Amino acid sequence: MMKHLIALVFLAVTCLNCKSNDNSCGKAYFGGEIINPTSEYVILSDDLSSHVDTLYLDANNRFSHVVTTLVPGLYSFVHGGEYQIAVLEPNDSIMIRLNTYDFDESLVFTGRGSKKNNFLISQYVTLDKEEQHIYRNFHLSPQDFKLKLDSLKLQKKQKLNAFFLKHPSSELFIQVANSSIDFNYNAYLEIFPFRHYKKQELYKYDLISDDFYDYRTGINYDENIFSHYYPFYNFLLPHFDNLALEGYFRATNDSIFDKNSIVYNLEKLALIDAKVKHETIRNDLLKYCTKKYLSDANTMENCAKMYNSFLSKSSNKRDLQHISSVFTTLRNIQPGNRFPNVEIIDQHNKLKDISTIIDKPTVIFFWSKAIKNHFKNSHNKVNILREEYPNINFVSFNIDSNTSYFWKHLLHENKFPLEYEYRFKNPHAAKKILAINYVNKVMVLDKDGKITSSNASMFKRDFRTLLDTL
Repeated sequence: MMKHLIALVFLAVTCLNCKSNDNSCGKAYFGGEIINPTSEYVILSDDLSSHVDTLYLDANNRFSHVVTTLVPGLYSFVHGGEYQIAVLEPNDSIMIRLNTYDFDESLVFTGRGSKKNNFLISQYVTLDKEEQHIYRNFHLSPQDFKLKLDSLKLQKKQKLNAFFLKHPSSELFIQVANSSIDFNYNAYLEIFPFRHYKKQELYKYDLISDDFYDYRTGINYDENIFSHYYPFYNFLLPHFDNLALEGYFRATNDSIFDKNSIVYNLEKLALIDAKVKHETIRNDLLKYCTKKYLSDANTMENCAKMYNSFLSKSSNKRDLQHISSVFTTLRNIQPGNRFPNVEIIDQHNKLKDISTIIDKPTVIFFWSKAIKNHFKNSHNKVNILREEYPNINFVSFNIDSNTSYFWKHLLHENKFPLEYEYRFKNPHAAKKILAINYVNKVMVLDKDGKITSSNASMFKRDFRTLLDTL
């Protein structure tokens, strides 16, 4: 298998017809092999220009593509709903190889330009594995927590500098690699008050000294190269969550923090609008915060306030249409309405209407292979609830665009029974109709198929109280 990849890399290098030291060549090669593919193509997009190429797999599950007018930068590649980033520069000839069963950890780059990208993916996997360790330390004092993070951050920087010494790198890669580390650890500092204090104590957030956030003076909200870079947004979102606390507590005098407060969420939109000038970054942040609030809000009155604030601030026509669609959908799935009749497919690959599986009170939960922890945790939780509530039907809908084989393979691999498992005939349409913006959403129906709750969470303490009413 590897011989074929090496041959393809050699072919790619010769096809580019660029001298190895010529950085002005505006071409790059991107190809590879997908093991256990879940769709027929790979999507490659230039994060700066938003140009998108659809690269179809051949009979051997391989693909190849020459970017003829390459702009050096970050490029996203997506397959079957899973996503990663590559740094592409002129004269690169990169091959990827990955197994969809373990997308990130199996991903390997070969060819010219592979070393920097292998380093980035290795760093990403390391930081991802480190997350649970860091979350176990939010009980520490602000000073001790920051010292621990500084120590971990220093280790990553030292490893990165050693890479630079061994492999001379472009300014682009140096910026991306350093910033990735900074975004990661600064995000934990922004999250800290929410984890350190209980919601009854979060008003103490201002007891944390300014030194704790000393990196804030260097924040560039308008860094064009990171306008589509998820580690940047993973930092900015908790950053604005944190900044909005001051305005929220000043305006409400609440003693208990309410993350779904309309005052708090409107404050976030106002801060984003005031601080972020880069149109793409500002619009993306506004869209995410608004969509998140609409998905969690309890009243249509507050949804309307958030929706109208978004309309007055966003300049992206597509986002405006999307959020308008979400807002309309939410009105259609309010408690008391009948559950929309979307088409589903069962374990035998037979098409069904949802109405045919509702013969008693029903709990519907959702999952995606891209969020493995939720997939396992939600199914394990439901196995317990089925024992406690035999009068309730618990069914699961997969939201991915997978083949029947891949969908069943995941369930078999984790020993979850197929009896209560379904997938959507048209996942894209179903997610719009049901306003499935996040997989942790749970919908609860009465025995007649009417909605009791369109946005419950099985992991909250009051979920059993809701089930007791059915």
